[in-house]
Amino acid sequence: MRRGVSDYPICGKLVGEIRICRPYTEGDGERLPKWVSRARKLGFIPEDAILDETPEEQVFLPGTSSNDETKPRIEVWVNKSSLNQLILPVCTNHEATLVSVSSKPSRAAVENLCQRSDRPTIILCLSDLSVGTFSFCRDLATAIADAKSAEGKDIRVKRIGLTPKQVFDLAIPMVQGEQGSKEDRKMYETYIKPYEFSRKRMAELDALEAYHLGGLAKFVEEALSRYEDNSKPD
Repeated sequence: MRRGVSDYPICGKLVGEIRICRPYTEGDGERLPKWVSRARKLGFIPEDAILDETPEEQVFLPGTSSNDETKPRIEVWVNKSSLNQLILPVCTNHEATLVSVSSKPSRAAVENLCQRSDRPTIILCLSDLSVGTFSFCRDLATAIADAKSAEGKDIRVKRIGLTPKQVFDLAIPMVQGEQGSKEDRKMYETYIKPYEFSRKRMAELDALEAYHLGGLAKFVEEALSRYEDNSKPD
């Protein structure tokens, strides 16, 4: 932290001046939020350089929308609100709605979706590849199918990332994953088995910033471009 004077010990568990550098380890991940928060408060990094997570569900409606009734509405649903500021400009350019939820979508979020789906709607889902989040797209599709307000609505759900194939093709590194329930672990293991990934590992959406050409924004833009015409998801 650029202390002017080393007036405290540098041994034990005290957080002090680091005089000896070593490679980053996964164990450092738990400490990073604290270190980064401290660096931001001290002014060493800009306030807007950190993507903060918020627990509330957020909906960003486009300022304008197409009047062409033959074209479907498009929404991007992501289960990490910290990525909103990267995705929102792309969604705005494509007149797509952005929805961020924490963990699984609530009943209220699904009800609101059905109310604003006045014409065929395509939902593009984004989530980490992990025990707790790999079923995000499936859970949303199930919640929509179970909602009474969805009767007569044409709402289709498509997973655009992260898939095991994308993680494999982009060589995205996998980190220590979540525990989850026994049932979720078993389903996750089956889902990733063709790529011989460990069920104890996970891949994060954030990695697309470094491993996809153009970053996460370009990744979402490419997906929106594929589905903003009148074609149905494959």
